[in-house]
Amino acid sequence: MKNIVLTLFISAVVAIPVYGQEEGGADGGGAGVGPGQTQVFSRVDSVDPMDQVKTFLSKANIKLTGDQEKALKPQVEAALKEAQEATDRLAPQTGARGERGQRGGGGQRRGGPGAGAPNSALTAELKRINDDLVTKISTVLKPDQQAAFKKFRTDEIRKAGGFPALKLVMEDAGAAFTPEQEQQIQELYAEDGLQRGQLMRESQGRPDPAKLDELEKGTLTKVARLLNPAQRKALLDSRARPAQ
Repeated sequence: MKNIVLTLFISAVVAIPVYGQEEGGADGGGAGVGPGQTQVFSRVDSVDPMDQVKTFLSKANIKLTGDQEKALKPQVEAALKEAQEATDRLAPQTGARGERGQRGGGGQRRGGPGAGAPNSALTAELKRINDDLVTKISTVLKPDQQAAFKKFRTDEIRKAGGFPALKLVMEDAGAAFTPEQEQQIQELYAEDGLQRGQLMRESQGRPDPAKLDELEKGTLTKVARLLNPAQRKALLDSRARPAQ
């Protein structure tokens, strides 16, 4: 199980532009979720997990000092161990030949990481571990590094889209979601993700762009019904701005 590729990401699990990668993306994201630039760990079989942290931070042009590495190392190793244990505990059983679902009867699919439906329990646990580690990383950074780190994370969330990006749009516009809105809108994006996954399976990874556009518009229409006037304006303004 420790050779399973994991995706640990900072932004929320569902995001429209990355749904197309759910069925086993370029880096084989585990737990049925797509790869992302904001993940800290990309593998759980790393000899030196600090190498992954340094690679991750390099995307924000941040280089750790020796003292910072020393302070972070035990926390990073603990997080990686926790991720390994979560994977062993929550991921579907994998046999020596990579066969899955052996205890569930002949109707289940076989395949590597990313096959079948997303494992929501594992995804949630890996997100929690990643979020905790990101907080710990941030605490050892200098003020200028923290500013660069925050900008990097924000930019990646915006590029990924989905609920996390929409939440940022609302916060920037001074029209933050209420807790009730957050729950309802996240449920809409979760349903959107399931439908996109179905389109991916039916098309063997090559969905019709028109169908994806139609699904996205339908999801945004449902989201808009839950927004107040200020939030609707913020949504329309964000859609009118050219992609950065």
